[in-house]
Amino acid sequence: MKTIARYFRAVGCLALCAAATALAEPTPSPTPTPHTEPSASPTATPHDPTPTPTPHTEPSATATPRATPTPTPSPSATPDGDHGDVSLRGFYGTTAPGSLVVFYIEKNTHVQIHMLDFTGQVIGFAEGALTNGYFSLVLTTGQSIVGKATETGITFNLAGQPFQASRFSTFGTDSSIAGGYFGVANGPTGESQVMFIIDSSKHMIMIQRTGSVLTGGFGTVTSPVSATAPYTFTLTNVVGSSSPITGNFTIVDGVFTGTFQTSAGTFTVNTFKNSLFNRMANISTRGLVGTGQGQLIGGFIITGGPKLVMVRAMGPSLAAAGVSPALANPTLALYAGGTQLASNDDWKTNTNVADIIASGIAPTNDLESVLLIRLEPGAYTTVVSGVGDTTGIGLVEVYEIGND
Repeated sequence: MKTIARYFRAVGCLALCAAATALAEPTPSPTPTPHTEPSASPTATPHDPTPTPTPHTEPSATATPRATPTPTPSPSATPDGDHGDVSLRGFYGTTAPGSLVVFYIEKNTHVQIHMLDFTGQVIGFAEGALTNGYFSLVLTTGQSIVGKATETGITFNLAGQPFQASRFSTFGTDSSIAGGYFGVANGPTGESQVMFIIDSSKHMIMIQRTGSVLTGGFGTVTSPVSATAPYTFTLTNVVGSSSPITGNFTIVDGVFTGTFQTSAGTFTVNTFKNSLFNRMANISTRGLVGTGQGQLIGGFIITGGPKLVMVRAMGPSLAAAGVSPALANPTLALYAGGTQLASNDDWKTNTNVADIIASGIAPTNDLESVLLIRLEPGAYTTVVSGVGDTTGIGLVEVYEIGND
């Protein structure tokens, strides 16, 4: 279903909350903010999109020199040609005057764009190549859209005007229903394709395609009045419907079922979430952290699609569990092959510290280190060392986070 987009996360602020505020005004007119490109933290060096995997039978025993760490990934690379990298996967959104622009990146090489023009009553669509984060496309409305995607957002020019889009939020009050749902609807116009995007603060975008006709809307979801009642929604900003789009739904095991009403009539809907929680949640290892060849090295592999992961380097909090001598101040680095993707010393220095806290597994000691980062399929290596060449027992952990 190439014309239908999929799933989301935000960094810094809730894009859909901003959209809700802007679109609620009678004459929305946000001032476009010019940018050259957002400052991603960390910035990954672009990789060859089709590297040849090097097979291994067991993790490499070679540790990384302290001065210039270039560890070899412990596990073997994935056999499908994907490569390790910071992942741009997700939904991004922003309001332009009288419209909402939504981007979806599934892999680091492809982008889909929907523009819901509430003033002009059209929905524009484009999809195409993403090369080192850059894209240059033409919407079905004839407008050019050129931009750059990074881990933290998208800067773009739409019809010559500059804008910035942020990731939709992964964490929020209703993370359990957040996601992208894709399937079919049946109603008076026959069978149609339909997409629902719900963020973790209960904002919704819907796009329906019936042949070449596109209908869509933006609005809010209301929680059930009881445990057995469905969720309801109202989309007041609409395209292709002369009345607000309303409906109800339930979500059971990732299946979104319900009904919705447009000015064309009532539709029944059965859609499926982009991915489910079939996963191993955490892996960790403890060891003596030395210097030079004695650094603590761990490896992990991501397969099947991009993942949002949290990597933690723990030390001071181990002392409370009776571990001695515990590493007093661990620092953490993450590698794909010989390329360092990210590093952290003291987890509260991260730019996405609010999301780390919202995950529910932030460290209790400020000196411990964390990376919350979305990664493409591939092999990765973590390196834990002590600040100032200190030594002690440390723990490195990898968690799968979020709804990907």
